[in-house]
Amino acid sequence: MFGGLKILDLSKNLLKRVPDALSDLLRLSSLDLSHNSLSSIPPSVLLLPQLQVLDLTHNSISCLSFDSPVGPSEEGLGYGSGFFTTAIQRQTALKSERPILPVLRHLSLGNNTITLEGLKGLANVNLKHMRVLNLERNNLSGFLDVQSLGISEKGMPELSHLVLSGNVNIRGLIGSIASAAKVDTIGCNLRQATPSFDREGTPITEDNQDKASSAIETGPAVNDGNTLSIPEPDLTIVYRTLPAATFDSEPLAVDLDIYLPSISAGPSGHPLVIWFHGGGLLQGNKENLPPHFRRLPSHIYSRGDGRPDESVAVISPNYRLAPQVPILEILSDITALLGYIQTRLNDRLVKDGKGDHKIDVSRICLSGGSAGGYLALIAGLRVPDEVGDEELGAYRGLKNEAIKCLAPFYPITDLTDKFWATETNPVPWMNGNSISHAQAKPHLDTKAAPVCSAVSGGPRSILYPYMLQHSLFPSLLFLTQRSVGHGLDAFRPSPLSLSIPHRLEIASKSSNAKFHVPIYFVYGTIDDKVQPMEKTLEALGRTNGDLVIERIEGADHAFDEDPKVECQAFQEWLGKTLL
Repeated sequence: MFGGLKILDLSKNLLKRVPDALSDLLRLSSLDLSHNSLSSIPPSVLLLPQLQVLDLTHNSISCLSFDSPVGPSEEGLGYGSGFFTTAIQRQTALKSERPILPVLRHLSLGNNTITLEGLKGLANVNLKHMRVLNLERNNLSGFLDVQSLGISEKGMPELSHLVLSGNVNIRGLIGSIASAAKVDTIGCNLRQATPSFDREGTPITEDNQDKASSAIETGPAVNDGNTLSIPEPDLTIVYRTLPAATFDSEPLAVDLDIYLPSISAGPSGHPLVIWFHGGGLLQGNKENLPPHFRRLPSHIYSRGDGRPDESVAVISPNYRLAPQVPILEILSDITALLGYIQTRLNDRLVKDGKGDHKIDVSRICLSGGSAGGYLALIAGLRVPDEVGDEELGAYRGLKNEAIKCLAPFYPITDLTDKFWATETNPVPWMNGNSISHAQAKPHLDTKAAPVCSAVSGGPRSILYPYMLQHSLFPSLLFLTQRSVGHGLDAFRPSPLSLSIPHRLEIASKSSNAKFHVPIYFVYGTIDDKVQPMEKTLEALGRTNGDLVIERIEGADHAFDEDPKVECQAFQEWLGKTLL
């Protein structure tokens, strides 16, 4: 009776197996089996003729096997092929040989336990239409021979995205994949890594730094020693649960990862860095925390004044994504996050046996990359009390004395900059490929249930380049934004009112403006993924408060996703400012 079903979500059900009847869903194009307990790819999905997207992330799969596929029943053929087929035709179809996943385009296998040996099953199938293969956070190690694994240019000619992030023991690739394919290797200890801050040039090491009190000109601080650890979070905690937004959706659990130091907390607790992920508020997830931030809790700050040594804890949260929710709803997640941290987090740590790592909720640094840097700035900058809500877009920041400093990395700042109004098609890093309207359409549906996480390299990862192609930023953040207030006093927040330079300008002209908390502002000189920084830095220069600008020569957007980048100057500033 479900033969016409096209999209099926069976995630988060603790499934250990999938019924054979699934093989009768001959029109199924998208299947989500993530967050279950499957130990293999279910045989009943292998012969689905129209399946394009298969999500098997967060299961217990160690080996890929495409043997013993289960085909459709005669009844399933009746539903899937149409009732006007004859019994003889259906019997003939039952006996015919069917190809394995003939139109599969997106296969997500992240967060399983797949080894290099377990990956060899891919070579036994013909996945010519594969575009995105996500293998992040598995047990892959050594060198990947793409030819023997079936992911070479010949085996997967249409491949556009290979995600290997989080496989800390991968050393590199042998052979050539499709020429247009992008390889994500965040958290991989490659022998010859290709840093994300300069994919075509040579990485610039920290050398002859000219450090001033307010500005630092550097190259990326690169560790040239042996492999560095890429820690996993100590706990994942839900900090906010929102009711189901649509009839067929479930309540949305918005969660965070916390990384704890190895040493126990002092009497007041660990200071805390909150890092917000990027993605234009359209895509991304908490797992995108750069490696140097993951290692930050292992750094011990020696006080030298008789006080005990300290280390910081790091939290990387998810938050809801536009356009399914508007910008003020996203900002409400940030408010809810801080409320949870200050009122409930330490109790949760005690409950989970981490009571010796309590957090000092009065010492917090807000940080983030790209759109996450925007969230850190807009939440942490103070605005004058006398300025009206409409001029501030109905958002006045967190106004919390616990926020001691801000550290935006290559942030989005000005929602009105002409950069966002300029169509860029295709975007430079897409190797001449454009994102089609058909690809973007499912993720632009404002009536769809909200999401708070989008897997790296997954289907939603095309939203940011698509937005730049058609200059849809920041309009996608305001599509569903309702008016604030009542009657004649109601207003709709504008991009200007929620832009950082505008808010800084207001503060600089106010006679009652307070000093902003110390800010460490980091950006690269060849970043073409967000607006230029000059206008924002000029506005910051006209306000009162400590400001350090680290301008990194030759660095691109997200330069610190390279696992060898350490950001030592930031680390030192944090020790002096937050501790």
